[in-house]
Amino acid sequence: MMNNILTLLLVVVSTVGGSAFAATSLLTVSDEQAGHLGVRLNQPQPVDNHPLGRAPAQVVLPPDNEYLVSARQAGLVETLAVSPGSPVTKGDIMAVLQSPSLLELERTLLDAASEFGLSRARLERDRVLLAEGLIARMRWLETQSQQQKAGAALEMARQTLIASGLTLAEVNRLESDHRLDSRWTVRSPLTGVVLERQVVTGQRVELLAPLFRVANLSTLWLDVSVPQERLGEMARGDRIQLENPEATARIIQVGQVIDSDSQTVLVRAVLEQGNPNLRPGMNVNVRLLHNSRERLFSLPLAALFTHESTRYVFVKTPAGYEARAVAVVGEEPHRVVIHHGLSGGESVVVAGVAALKAAWLETGEEK
Repeated sequence: MMNNILTLLLVVVSTVGGSAFAATSLLTVSDEQAGHLGVRLNQPQPVDNHPLGRAPAQVVLPPDNEYLVSARQAGLVETLAVSPGSPVTKGDIMAVLQSPSLLELERTLLDAASEFGLSRARLERDRVLLAEGLIARMRWLETQSQQQKAGAALEMARQTLIASGLTLAEVNRLESDHRLDSRWTVRSPLTGVVLERQVVTGQRVELLAPLFRVANLSTLWLDVSVPQERLGEMARGDRIQLENPEATARIIQVGQVIDSDSQTVLVRAVLEQGNPNLRPGMNVNVRLLHNSRERLFSLPLAALFTHESTRYVFVKTPAGYEARAVAVVGEEPHRVVIHHGLSGGESVVVAGVAALKAAWLETGEEK
């Protein structure tokens, strides 16, 4: 059998033109000869990406999805309605505080509302007197100025109460019924989950003291520590795969600073297809994927051969078999991923490569 193959190789070599190899690396072999050599063809399979390696990562919250609820008034915690892990909707009651300082702000609002009412009445009175010629225009202008100042004071008192934690509806109700209330209701600023509760019932808190930490978990990020040697292969829009639990993420930011201790760079990705078991603070392992801007193709490993440090595959063309140089991005146990040298649709030799290589090298030696 071996003698027959060698004979076929000699026949193949004798049929190749003297300048073909140097010009195009083309090997002329008939279909019958290829069949005797055991040549079998296959088309490369397009792939979207290829694993580059693994890296540690941590699940984190986007800054816009996390909120620290603080005390807008100093006071005493009277009631707590939620605990860590509780789901909340925007506007839900989280706690009630007794705040004597809130009474002073409410009284200021009522005083400002009363003064504004009086100034408006004075302005109307002076408008009538001015029309009848009983007062000078200057007096009417002074009254108008006082009414505008009273309006500004009233609006400032309203906004101060809103900034202090009251809703607009609560401010309007206070103006209408004139009932002071020292209780401040703490409401959730967003829909999400309570991550932390930092007070207990009966505790006295100062102004701006932290009360709760609330987060919207609908969007999560991954902070991945990528080895510096892989930095050039990472780009915005590339995909990352989580191994356990399974999920996928898309890179939105590639760091510009190398950590001097670990020699890694921070790559941030947003989870696209997540797992309900993922939580902020979790440490996970991810697979880094090569997402080439060129097309990637997968072939059986047997299709690849090396000559003088260059890797080739044989591509079937109408004129014969072309030894085409390719760039390999990675290898798997039985397959190889190529990102340069193929355009898709070619017929590549996946069996009988050794015999074709021997004939191809023989033509080179003759040359």
